[in-house]
Amino acid sequence: MEKLIAVLRRFKVRERVLLIGAILVLFYIVIDRAIITPFFTSINETKQSLETKEKLLEKSYSFIANKKRYEERLSELEQYYEKMKKKFFYEETEELASAKLQEIVNNIAKKNGLVVSRSTALKRNIINKNPYLIALSINIEISDIASTEELRNFLYDIEYDNDKTLFIDNLRIKVLGVTAVKGAVLNSTLTAVAFIEKKS
Repeated sequence: MEKLIAVLRRFKVRERVLLIGAILVLFYIVIDRAIITPFFTSINETKQSLETKEKLLEKSYSFIANKKRYEERLSELEQYYEKMKKKFFYEETEELASAKLQEIVNNIAKKNGLVVSRSTALKRNIINKNPYLIALSINIEISDIASTEELRNFLYDIEYDNDKTLFIDNLRIKVLGVTAVKGAVLNSTLTAVAFIEKKS
């Protein structure tokens, strides 16, 4: 300590003040980095953690308070799902589901006095992996449509009067004249949803 005092006496008063000031600033920086900043950071992190936990707790209380309503809504959704499942195809493979879709379209066309002249299976889209649920699509062509009534009844039966849900997309009708429907050609994509037991 005496050596330090002896060294300080060699400096002028102004230099001593500057040196002591620099030492105090350095001491403050070390204390700030080592103790003060980590302390306030820890306080902020704890506060944020508590706020997050409080929000989660509020959500939990809200869920518990509305449990009956959520259960009723879940029951409604399950009933709707069971109802919709009846509108889907259930087949072992994608090929069987595609063949079933083509068969249904052919039967609806035949019922309305039309003939499907061409039917092509398109790429399927996976909707869900478990249970394995896909959207099947086929492209159809119906030639030599005799009347608008046949066409209207066919389209109605596809969309509304069928035990399976089918969707019409990319509907194109080619007519020979301005007003004549006789001999018209229909091109369309039909899509259905299918549950598949075995993935191919």
